[in-house]
Amino acid sequence: MTDPNDALIAQAQQHFTAGDIDATERLLQSILQANPDHAGALEAMSFVWSAREDYARAAEYAWRGALPAATPADQLQHAARICQLAHRHADAVALYERLLALMPDHATSLHGAAMSLVQLEQGDAALAYLARLGRRYPKAPEVHYNRGTLLGQLGRYDEELDAYRQAIALKPDFVAAYTNLGVALRDLHRFDDALRQFKKALSIDTNDAGARTNRAQTNLLLGEFEHGWREYEWRWRDGTMSHGFPDATQWKGQPLDGKTVFVHEEQGFGDTLQFVRFIERLQQRGANVIVRVQDALVDLLQGVAGAASVIGEAAAVPAFDYHLPMLSLPHALALREADFATPGAYLHADANAFAGWSDVIDAREEGARRLRVGVVCSGNPTHLNDRNRSIALTGLAPLFDADARFVSLQKDLRERDRASADELVQRGRLIDAGARLTTFAATAALVAQLDLVITVDTAVAHLAGALGKPVWIALPYTPDWRWQMQRDDSPWYANARLFRQTRRNDWSNVVTALREAIDLRIAAQ
Repeated sequence: MTDPNDALIAQAQQHFTAGDIDATERLLQSILQANPDHAGALEAMSFVWSAREDYARAAEYAWRGALPAATPADQLQHAARICQLAHRHADAVALYERLLALMPDHATSLHGAAMSLVQLEQGDAALAYLARLGRRYPKAPEVHYNRGTLLGQLGRYDEELDAYRQAIALKPDFVAAYTNLGVALRDLHRFDDALRQFKKALSIDTNDAGARTNRAQTNLLLGEFEHGWREYEWRWRDGTMSHGFPDATQWKGQPLDGKTVFVHEEQGFGDTLQFVRFIERLQQRGANVIVRVQDALVDLLQGVAGAASVIGEAAAVPAFDYHLPMLSLPHALALREADFATPGAYLHADANAFAGWSDVIDAREEGARRLRVGVVCSGNPTHLNDRNRSIALTGLAPLFDADARFVSLQKDLRERDRASADELVQRGRLIDAGARLTTFAATAALVAQLDLVITVDTAVAHLAGALGKPVWIALPYTPDWRWQMQRDDSPWYANARLFRQTRRNDWSNVVTALREAIDLRIAAQ
């Protein structure tokens, strides 16, 4: 029997093809008002909301439209993909599993299910799908490449290397596989081998931004700054970042007398705090410098040396002669390592805000005043390297038995750490200031009154360093490039000490060294 709504859906399709999304929606709504479970109209409505880039609504319609047991394979696949775009990964897996029941060797479904399981942090289940895909398509290089990526996330590094090599054996010009192999070798501290893989990738495609950017980060990690800064400019071409300004107006060393330079933020809070030190060098060349930073940093950075004004992200872009991304400053200024360091503080907390922390700083203590130590155990959970750089609060337990006054500078406490933090607070071993750290200016006012900050590699490390405060930074086995390798000091911050993992994903040596250093510091008071 012909569905009387088929003609309306066909008409809606014509409107959609013509780009009249609103008319499409009106026709589909007329169907759904009479029949809310009409699968065809629900599926079509998911296209409407996808066209508007509202994937949450699109996924709801796609999911409802795919509920009938007899849903055809192409509709199941569409619904699964929309659910992925809406970050409804559990629903996406369920849809892909229904597809695989119909077509057990369907490559898109095997891969799609694996990718959603990765997002659900079910790595072993994801790997099982990729292994199944590999058995069905053993000559497909992309299958081995994707398997290698997942194996690396699971910490199975030898297998990761083998997977990339299998991909390359099947496709000798597989640039992305050479690049990922280089990254994996870098993470294993096989730096010469890593650089060879990047060189091979670039011999195939000299303009591959991924290989260029990863080679840049490797050279920066090794302290090869001149080469590293130059290639780091490729970060704007690898598809992960965009600043939205014409390349032709980016400052690349031209004379600056009387010119206005617009320096704009990129990446994280810590990057801005670290690189804003170089603004003054532009002013010294005769530039009028306007700086745009993340809104949360505006109050703290008002009056930063060299800036005529500091604005937030929502402010209108001012007229300028040249623009410059924040992390391009060292390359454009042709800086070397000797130019990084500052003799002390280059940022300053508002002294008028100090009194707001009097209950933390001036609390009465019996006997001599104890060392005041700020602590941060984790950074932004969405950071790509969060799994490696953050520490569970329980892992820092030996520190809190030291004879010091510990203050949590953790703005957003993770659920896994809540019980441990509450227990430490109840025992009087920790003051939790997190709820009051509403701005970086407020955090700076507290940090400025502490004796020491102990932190993982996150924005507070740079804040403390910029304020000239002694800061001890706990680093993973392969740190971010700015901390380099094998040194316990930093060219960026005169009062920083670096404590490094000696074994991947094992913080025990770091925590032991931190506790010993605290005890020595207390004894020296």
